[in-house]
Amino acid sequence: MSLEQIICQVNPDSLPSGSDLTAVNAARKSFGKRSYWDIVTTNDVKYDYETNRMVGDVTQELKLRPKDKRLIEFLARGMTADDFDKFMSKVGDCTEDDSWDPEDLKELLWTWRNTPEHTSPFGHCFLSFEIKVPMFLARQLVKHKFLRWSEYSRRYITDDVEFYEHEYRESVEDKKQGSGGTHKDTGHWQKQATIANGRQLELYNSMIEAGVAPEQARGVLPADLMTAVTWSGSLDAFSEMCKLRLGSDAQKEAQFVAKEVYKVLKEHYPVSAKCLVEGVL
Repeated sequence: MSLEQIICQVNPDSLPSGSDLTAVNAARKSFGKRSYWDIVTTNDVKYDYETNRMVGDVTQELKLRPKDKRLIEFLARGMTADDFDKFMSKVGDCTEDDSWDPEDLKELLWTWRNTPEHTSPFGHCFLSFEIKVPMFLARQLVKHKFLRWSEYSRRYITDDVEFYEHEYRESVEDKKQGSGGTHKDTGHWQKQATIANGRQLELYNSMIEAGVAPEQARGVLPADLMTAVTWSGSLDAFSEMCKLRLGSDAQKEAQFVAKEVYKVLKEHYPVSAKCLVEGVL
């Protein structure tokens, strides 16, 4: 099972709201200005001689104007497109020249790190997800700032217990890089984990049947226990989560959730999401 047990889907009770244009107009509000979509019309109609009639469709697509794309880039990076190009040119000059001074590159990197982003306009776009993850992963994801979290509670629910079934991976020397490939004895450890989790479940059920308070009995359940969450927040908050959890040093299970969230972000906010998460269009 493993990753197949993890679910990350849009909350059907709270569909994504706002758009790239929402962020643009939130930013332009300071100047009392408003932008509008460009309506791009595609005419795919032609005459069919076999049926003696016109066939095809005329479609219209809403697209951001170039100036609004540039605005989103500026908001996400804190630099205009021209300033960003100049910055990258300086980085190239520093690294391509054999006589480059490391201090110059350090100064450029420090400038980049301390260039303030302007993320508040993206806060007017809102998303909500329903996720099902093991407890050890939930305790990582709940740490992300500015995201609302409502979780399945074993204070009130005592049945429907499910454990995450690992495909165990090898450890790596650099623990910050997470884990390696599949462990050669993963089958053995899967069996041992199943036995251990089963014992804890038996203990839990015995305590519940004996009348022990669920809020205490739940303490014997392992971190492999699956939990369900409603996870909601703004576009900028979810983008920050994706930036951190899509990295190669993130736990594989966390990367999986971030990829699923990022798919939704790119579908509903194609310009903003890519700028916020990847820094480029």
